[in-house]
Amino acid sequence: MTSAFADPPITPKAAATRARLLEVAAAVFIEHGYAAVSLRDIAKAAEVTKGAIYGHFRSKGQLLVEVIRTQLAERDARFDMTAVAEQPMTAFVQFINPDSRDLRLLQIDAAAAARHDPDVAAGVQEIFAARSAWILDSLRHLDNPEVLLYVINALSSGVGVQEAHGRPAPDPNVWSQVVARAFGLRAAP
Repeated sequence: MTSAFADPPITPKAAATRARLLEVAAAVFIEHGYAAVSLRDIAKAAEVTKGAIYGHFRSKGQLLVEVIRTQLAERDARFDMTAVAEQPMTAFVQFINPDSRDLRLLQIDAAAAARHDPDVAAGVQEIFAARSAWILDSLRHLDNPEVLLYVINALSSGVGVQEAHGRPAPDPNVWSQVVARAFGLRAAP
Protein backbone atom coordinates (compact mmCIF):
# COMPACT_ATOMS: atom_id res chain seq x y z
CA MET A 1 0.00 0.00 0.00
CA THR A 2 1.36 3.42 -0.89
CA SER A 3 1.39 6.24 1.61
CA ALA A 4 -0.80 9.29 1.30
CA PHE A 5 2.14 11.33 2.55
CA ALA A 6 4.57 13.21 0.34
CA ASP A 7 8.00 11.73 -0.26
CA PRO A 8 10.72 13.33 1.88
CA PRO A 9 13.15 15.64 0.07
CA ILE A 10 16.50 14.20 -0.89
CA THR A 11 18.73 17.30 -0.88
CA PRO A 12 19.26 20.03 1.72
CA LYS A 13 17.96 22.65 -0.74
CA ALA A 14 14.82 20.62 -1.41
CA ALA A 15 14.35 20.14 2.35
CA ALA A 16 14.60 23.90 2.90
CA THR A 17 12.11 24.61 0.12
CA ARG A 18 9.71 22.01 1.49
CA ALA A 19 9.98 23.44 5.03
CA ARG A 20 9.30 26.94 3.66
CA LEU A 21 6.26 25.70 1.71
CA LEU A 22 4.86 23.96 4.80
CA GLU A 23 5.34 27.09 6.92
CA VAL A 24 3.77 29.43 4.37
CA ALA A 25 0.93 27.04 3.53
CA ALA A 26 0.09 26.69 7.21
CA ALA A 27 -0.09 30.45 7.64
CA VAL A 28 -2.21 30.94 4.51
CA PHE A 29 -4.57 28.05 5.35
CA ILE A 30 -5.02 29.36 8.89
CA GLU A 31 -5.61 32.93 7.78
CA HIS A 32 -8.01 32.24 4.90
CA GLY A 33 -9.23 28.66 5.35
CA TYR A 34 -8.29 25.68 3.22
CA ALA A 35 -11.26 25.94 0.86
CA ALA A 36 -10.54 29.60 0.04
CA VAL A 37 -6.86 29.08 -0.78
CA SER A 38 -5.38 28.02 -4.10
CA LEU A 39 -1.92 26.66 -4.81
CA ARG A 40 -1.33 29.91 -6.72
CA ASP A 41 -1.99 31.82 -3.45
CA ILE A 42 0.53 29.68 -1.60
CA ALA A 43 3.12 29.98 -4.39
CA LYS A 44 2.76 33.76 -4.38
CA ALA A 45 3.09 33.96 -0.58
CA ALA A 46 6.13 31.65 -0.65
CA GLU A 47 7.63 33.49 -3.62
CA VAL A 48 7.94 30.30 -5.66
CA THR A 49 6.25 28.93 -8.75
CA LYS A 50 3.31 26.55 -8.64
CA GLY A 51 5.68 24.05 -10.25
CA ALA A 52 7.91 24.28 -7.17
CA ILE A 53 4.96 23.25 -5.05
CA TYR A 54 4.18 20.33 -7.37
CA GLY A 55 7.82 19.29 -7.06
CA HIS A 56 7.07 18.49 -3.41
CA PHE A 57 3.31 17.82 -3.19
CA ARG A 58 0.96 16.28 -5.72
CA SER A 59 -2.00 18.42 -4.64
CA LYS A 60 -3.26 21.08 -2.30
CA GLY A 61 -4.85 18.28 -0.27
CA GLN A 62 -1.56 16.49 0.21
CA LEU A 63 0.04 19.81 1.20
CA LEU A 64 -2.64 20.33 3.90
CA VAL A 65 -2.07 16.81 5.22
CA GLU A 66 1.69 17.38 5.37
CA VAL A 67 1.19 20.69 7.21
CA ILE A 68 -0.95 18.90 9.81
CA ARG A 69 1.39 15.92 10.07
CA THR A 70 4.41 18.20 10.56
CA GLN A 71 2.69 20.34 13.19
CA LEU A 72 1.40 17.28 15.06
CA ALA A 73 4.89 15.76 15.09
CA GLU A 74 6.36 18.98 16.48
CA ARG A 75 3.70 19.22 19.18
CA ASP A 76 3.80 15.53 20.05
CA ALA A 77 7.57 15.64 20.48
CA ARG A 78 6.90 17.88 23.50
CA PHE A 79 4.05 15.71 24.82
CA ASP A 80 4.68 12.90 27.31
CA MET A 81 1.95 10.28 26.84
CA THR A 82 3.25 8.24 29.77
CA ALA A 83 2.70 11.21 32.09
CA VAL A 84 -0.76 11.69 30.60
CA ALA A 85 -1.66 8.08 31.37
CA GLU A 86 -0.66 8.71 34.98
CA GLN A 87 -2.24 12.21 35.19
CA PRO A 88 -5.13 12.34 32.65
CA MET A 89 -6.02 15.94 33.46
CA THR A 90 -2.77 16.97 31.77
CA ALA A 91 -4.29 15.82 28.47
CA PHE A 92 -7.64 17.48 29.13
CA VAL A 93 -5.91 20.81 29.70
CA GLN A 94 -4.01 20.36 26.43
CA PHE A 95 -7.31 20.35 24.53
CA ILE A 96 -7.63 24.10 25.13
CA ASN A 97 -3.93 24.97 24.99
CA PRO A 98 -3.76 28.19 22.95
CA ASP A 99 -0.50 26.98 21.36
CA SER A 100 -2.47 24.27 19.54
CA ARG A 101 -5.33 26.48 18.30
CA ASP A 102 -3.98 26.84 14.75
CA LEU A 103 -3.42 23.09 14.50
CA ARG A 104 -6.99 22.43 15.66
CA LEU A 105 -8.33 24.84 13.02
CA LEU A 106 -6.29 23.08 10.33
CA GLN A 107 -7.71 19.73 11.46
CA ILE A 108 -11.26 21.10 11.21
CA ASP A 109 -10.56 22.27 7.66
CA ALA A 110 -9.11 18.84 6.87
CA ALA A 111 -12.17 17.07 8.28
CA ALA A 112 -14.41 19.10 6.00
CA ALA A 113 -12.14 18.69 2.96
CA ALA A 114 -11.79 14.93 3.51
CA ARG A 115 -15.43 14.47 2.55
CA HIS A 116 -14.63 15.39 -1.08
CA ASP A 117 -10.85 15.28 -1.51
CA PRO A 118 -9.30 11.79 -1.70
CA ASP A 119 -5.79 13.09 -0.92
CA VAL A 120 -7.01 14.72 2.29
CA ALA A 121 -9.17 11.71 3.20
CA ALA A 122 -6.29 9.24 2.75
CA GLY A 123 -3.82 11.45 4.59
CA VAL A 124 -6.13 12.14 7.51
CA GLN A 125 -6.88 8.43 7.79
CA GLU A 126 -3.17 7.61 7.86
CA ILE A 127 -2.47 10.28 10.49
CA PHE A 128 -5.43 9.11 12.59
CA ALA A 129 -4.32 5.46 12.44
CA ALA A 130 -0.77 6.29 13.57
CA ARG A 131 -1.94 8.62 16.35
CA SER A 132 -4.53 6.12 17.56
CA ALA A 133 -1.88 3.41 17.82
CA TRP A 134 0.42 5.78 19.76
CA ILE A 135 -2.33 6.83 22.17
CA LEU A 136 -3.68 3.30 22.65
CA ASP A 137 -0.17 2.02 23.38
CA SER A 138 0.13 4.63 26.15
CA LEU A 139 -3.28 3.74 27.58
CA ARG A 140 -3.02 -0.05 27.25
CA HIS A 141 -2.98 -0.56 31.03
CA LEU A 142 -6.47 0.99 31.40
CA ASP A 143 -9.82 -0.75 31.00
CA ASN A 144 -11.38 0.05 27.60
CA PRO A 145 -8.62 2.29 26.21
CA GLU A 146 -10.52 2.47 22.90
CA VAL A 147 -13.37 4.31 24.65
CA LEU A 148 -10.94 6.79 26.19
CA LEU A 149 -9.35 7.28 22.76
CA TYR A 150 -12.80 8.07 21.36
CA VAL A 151 -13.41 10.63 24.13
CA ILE A 152 -10.00 12.20 23.51
CA ASN A 153 -10.71 12.53 19.78
CA ALA A 154 -14.24 13.83 20.35
CA LEU A 155 -13.07 16.47 22.83
CA SER A 156 -10.21 17.58 20.61
CA SER A 157 -12.47 17.87 17.57
CA GLY A 158 -15.15 19.60 19.57
CA VAL A 159 -12.76 22.23 20.88
CA GLY A 160 -11.59 22.84 17.31
CA VAL A 161 -15.16 23.32 16.12
CA GLN A 162 -15.83 25.78 18.94
CA GLU A 163 -12.74 27.75 17.97
CA ALA A 164 -13.69 27.66 14.28
CA HIS A 165 -16.97 29.29 15.29
CA GLY A 166 -15.07 32.01 17.15
CA ARG A 167 -15.95 30.81 20.64
CA PRO A 168 -12.99 31.28 22.97
CA ALA A 169 -11.83 28.47 25.20
CA PRO A 170 -12.58 28.84 28.91
CA ASP A 171 -9.95 29.76 31.45
CA PRO A 172 -7.64 26.71 31.83
CA ASN A 173 -8.08 26.61 35.63
CA VAL A 174 -11.87 26.63 35.37
CA TRP A 175 -11.73 24.07 32.54
CA SER A 176 -9.49 21.82 34.66
CA GLN A 177 -11.82 21.96 37.66
CA VAL A 178 -15.00 21.32 35.67
CA VAL A 179 -13.52 18.46 33.61
CA ALA A 180 -11.96 16.88 36.70
CA ARG A 181 -15.34 16.87 38.46
CA ALA A 182 -17.11 15.54 35.37
CA PHE A 183 -14.65 12.66 34.99
CA GLY A 184 -13.93 12.06 38.66
CA LEU A 185 -10.27 13.06 38.34
CA ARG A 186 -7.92 15.34 40.24
CA ALA A 187 -7.56 18.79 38.67
CA ALA A 188 -4.30 19.42 36.85
CA PRO A 189 -1.58 21.10 38.91
